[in-house]
Amino acid sequence: MSTPNLTLCITTNNRVSRDPEKMKQISVDNAAQIIGVSSATIRNWVKAGYINPSSTRPLSFLEESVLNLKKQIGSETFSRLTKRANKAAASNNFFPEEYATNAALLSHITKISEYIKEEELDIEMVMFLAALHLLADKGDVVFPRGSDRLFDLNNRTSWRRQCVKESMFGWMASLDVGKSTKSYHRLTKLFFPHEEEDYLGLLYQSVSSEGCKSEQGSYFTPTKLVRDSLAHIATPVKTFLDPCCGTGKFLIHAAQTFSLEPENVLGFDKDRIAIRVAKVNLFLAFSDREFVPRIYQMDSLSELATGEIFCETNDLLSSIDVIATNPPWGAYKNTIAKGRLTGAIRSGETFSLFLEKSIRLLREGGQLSFILPESILKIRAHSDIRALLLNETTITTIELLGRQFTGVFTPVIRLDAIKKRPNDQWLITVKQDGTSYNVLQSRFGRNGNAAFDIQIKTNEEDLLERIYSVEHSTLAGNAEWALGIVTGNNKRHVLDIPSPGTEPVFRGSDVYPFFLGEPNSYICFVPEQYQQVANEKYYRASEKLLYKFISKKLVFAYDDKQRLSLNSANILIPAIPYMNMKVVLAFLNSNVFQYIFIKKFATHKVLRGDLEKLPFPRLSRSTHDAISHLVDVAIINRRAPEKLQEIIFDVFNLDSEDRALITDAIQG
Repeated sequence: MSTPNLTLCITTNNRVSRDPEKMKQISVDNAAQIIGVSSATIRNWVKAGYINPSSTRPLSFLEESVLNLKKQIGSETFSRLTKRANKAAASNNFFPEEYATNAALLSHITKISEYIKEEELDIEMVMFLAALHLLADKGDVVFPRGSDRLFDLNNRTSWRRQCVKESMFGWMASLDVGKSTKSYHRLTKLFFPHEEEDYLGLLYQSVSSEGCKSEQGSYFTPTKLVRDSLAHIATPVKTFLDPCCGTGKFLIHAAQTFSLEPENVLGFDKDRIAIRVAKVNLFLAFSDREFVPRIYQMDSLSELATGEIFCETNDLLSSIDVIATNPPWGAYKNTIAKGRLTGAIRSGETFSLFLEKSIRLLREGGQLSFILPESILKIRAHSDIRALLLNETTITTIELLGRQFTGVFTPVIRLDAIKKRPNDQWLITVKQDGTSYNVLQSRFGRNGNAAFDIQIKTNEEDLLERIYSVEHSTLAGNAEWALGIVTGNNKRHVLDIPSPGTEPVFRGSDVYPFFLGEPNSYICFVPEQYQQVANEKYYRASEKLLYKFISKKLVFAYDDKQRLSLNSANILIPAIPYMNMKVVLAFLNSNVFQYIFIKKFATHKVLRGDLEKLPFPRLSRSTHDAISHLVDVAIINRRAPEKLQEIIFDVFNLDSEDRALITDAIQG
């Protein structure tokens, strides 16, 4: 359905004169001022066809039409229009709603961002002007705001503090001010006094593209996360460092929380503009002090790796009391520096490297608090940094925080630790959703890959040990595995209805415990046309198991009809010597194995490496045959008999308390 031309609707309804020559023409800027939006928004409405100009060269409008448009601001139609226009204008920009403290300020920042994008303004020059006006609002500088000589601070300004003057003059000297300042002059009229603690940081994030932030793996930290990190730090604190400080939020809150002198607050970052902003923020935090902020533009990983850190901070190694930060996520891309790093961290993940360097910088007994992706807890690639943490630090808290950043789907944790070797009985506090419990740190070093399986509580650890104490075999070396078909283009190759030459192909969503559902997809099996396909013998095996690959639990089905599957339903052909396939299937769908999967692996994918760790117990012939018979019943009736679960519980010698614990964990 096409969108109606809003201007035509309004002018018709309000009987606007049909003779444009007799009506007043107004500019884009005047139209924006009348309606109360940015000039960029007006231009975007024109591009989208929502509003018609009376002239395009120069762009202008009939004043009466604009006035009538203004009357519609309260209507539902206009509300939708505003949202669409703002969304279109800012589609490539990053608006961190979790970082702003009120909706009005976020709306204001959005208007500024739209204007900057439309006028193609230099971001650093914008940030300089914003910082200058903020300092003026706080009484640090006085200058003629109406002047169009925005970037000439000589002979027309007075400064309350010499340190602020020198910093701002240094910043101004680095700018390319040869450009026209007309657009910048109009920009300054959008600034207004406010109480946002990091207005400059919010503005900088909002005018930075989402792609840029994602590429850097850098997202600024909401106030609550910063406060929570610092709240868990034991006092007294004499020195604080954020090695990737951004616009300085951790620095400011650390100074306030621990009553630090500004000289004892240190920050590093690669981003030149962020460093400038952080200095201004620190000046504002210490409004009555003359000092030089110890905030430096540098790749702290590179500098610390080579020992080429400048003399002013040569004494940092093993000297810092507290390091708290939200480091970038993603691969470290400085290949030259990477080659000179210690080699302790093989993954090359930036957050892992920052953790390693921070441990080196902390004094013995020093504390760290890091905001990290939840993937650090278990993924094999991060085993090296986990091992380093286990060996050189006492981990005090791991808090599961869920999703915290706009546009980032990865869940977040906070990890707090002390630089000292832990004793064997040290208990880590695990927090989530207002609840907490303790886990033994030394246990993580015994579970393979130093995985932080924090979801296993002390009583559950004992239960798992007893389950694994039963004589058993595993699928490791006792199975064949195959991926379902990767077509490379399901829209082209997979049909919703059967046609001549096609056959059913099963997806993960078609896999149920013990059986396959009715097919919903069909394919003409031509292996050479697909991106990736297993040997046909696996698809056509006389019997096999299919399982959901993307799943929070184990779901396995039996197939003896040689049916095809896509890669969301992968193939397992077990060959445990003393156990037929249907008995293997019973254990894979059992409550006991579900419990193991939830507690030991806790992933959203069913991985071969995890399945190969599951314990398949030795069985008496009578027990084996009883289980096999009950699986036949489950396949026919499409429901497992309760007796099947009871037999498997008995095989592992689990009492009523154990069974209740397992059942509660699965249902929870």
